[in-house]
Amino acid sequence: MTTTPVEQLHQAALQAPAARIYSGDRSVSYADLLERSLRVAGGLEKLGIGRGDRVAFWLPNGLPYLDLLYACMHLGAIGVSINTRFRRAEAESILARTGARAIVLWPEFKDIPFVEMLNEIDAAAVAGLRAVILCETTEASVSIAGATIAYHADLLGEAPVTSAAEADARSMIFPTSGTTSAPKFAVHTQGRIARHAAQVASAMGYDAPDAHLLQAVPFCGIYGFSQWIATVAGKASASLMPLFEARTAGELVRARDITHLNGPDDLLKRLLEAFADEHPFPSLRESLFASFNPTLSDFIHEADARGLHIVNGFGMSEIFSFFSRRGTHASPELRKHPGGIPVNPAARVRVRDSDTGEIAPHGQVGRLEVRSDTLFVEYWGDPNATRAAFTEDGYFITGDLALMEEGNSFRLLGRDGDFLRLGGFLVNPAEIETVLKDVAGDIDIVVVEAASARGNKAVAFYRLSPGQTFDEAEVRQRAKGLLADFKVPQHFIEVDAFPVAMSPNGEKIQRRRLKERAAEFVAALITDV
Repeated sequence: MTTTPVEQLHQAALQAPAARIYSGDRSVSYADLLERSLRVAGGLEKLGIGRGDRVAFWLPNGLPYLDLLYACMHLGAIGVSINTRFRRAEAESILARTGARAIVLWPEFKDIPFVEMLNEIDAAAVAGLRAVILCETTEASVSIAGATIAYHADLLGEAPVTSAAEADARSMIFPTSGTTSAPKFAVHTQGRIARHAAQVASAMGYDAPDAHLLQAVPFCGIYGFSQWIATVAGKASASLMPLFEARTAGELVRARDITHLNGPDDLLKRLLEAFADEHPFPSLRESLFASFNPTLSDFIHEADARGLHIVNGFGMSEIFSFFSRRGTHASPELRKHPGGIPVNPAARVRVRDSDTGEIAPHGQVGRLEVRSDTLFVEYWGDPNATRAAFTEDGYFITGDLALMEEGNSFRLLGRDGDFLRLGGFLVNPAEIETVLKDVAGDIDIVVVEAASARGNKAVAFYRLSPGQTFDEAEVRQRAKGLLADFKVPQHFIEVDAFPVAMSPNGEKIQRRRLKERAAEFVAALITDV
């Protein structure tokens, strides 16, 4: 029988009475969290929230988030994730398109005007909103017609309900990070969430008796959510951070002997930079990182040298984070690459030749497709997109380029649109960037392509730190001895900062915007001529 996250919470309460969940100056046991969530579910039920109703979560990590998350699962309601970095227009779109019946806010978090933004949302977008639930506050001026204002603290005082959690119930909606103007909404069921959680807990060692995770990445993203559900499945202790701050995070790791910490590469780099010790975190066993910053492609060597053992993996909103991971004992050169072996032994991965449509042999680049019994079940309100996302034999088309390695292992090479088409070949920009960093003195470089009269050409954007210099002629000359001619950038452009997009886990360099700037730069040169 397929289990649910609620059943996993119940098992953690029974089998791990010593495990604690820390949030600020508070801590609770799993038994406490189960009891709290049942009471909050009673409060939601009084507000008219039931099975299938969408409840939007627009707040950071903390006990209120978990109370309400499991309360929704008890009732069969569906959580809708909204990034705390989003502002009015983004939240308005998500609320309107998912038809949210309730929204949960932490009004005073970081002095972000959540309530003001909510009040400014177009009335049509929140016409179905029946409840606004406020956390960590006793009052706020909310003016949504027809919506009842409730407080998390009051919901905790309600009588507990009997959980009606079911494995096949729709449970969470996560916006995708796709390349279209409007993101799609990936829907996950309780059963698939729980199944993936158990697989991750086993694969990552979260089921060790003394495991303690630092929840530094936010629940509102698939990365943080995936880590949390696996923490519960492993019955591990957890320390929640509403906002990552490197020094505070490191001090928590030291004070509580935290064993696992996950996050994007730049988060882990900031953590190390905040401490001068050669090996600052001896209790940390392993961290799964995500490659967000292409300028940190060799960060793994720095991490290894300072005793921070990191491995790469792969995930996305439709398949959860931690879908796959690199082996603990793999070489640094292998551990730094996204991909690896799926944590689900039943999952299957393949690569399809982009030109012929045939399944590609090992070592050949193509489009990545995956099959697993833990995938999302649909895109909310978009059956056409759901059908288009799967092959006839049930594989999900990820939109990424990859190549198969030995066995069921794969290497992710990047989004299909990020690859460069140079000299009649598909070229991984990381290959060029690594060479340029070596010859230019480890400066930050991002390479994109731009069309010219003689075909696509590579264009390199670089950023100098204080004290660094850049000799374009020398860099170009040295690169020509290491790269094929068509890979050597035609132009080098200095920038003060790279354009970034804010994800739940931090900043991610926007190659698309650099490609647009490169195209404008090349077009201007042609016009001038």
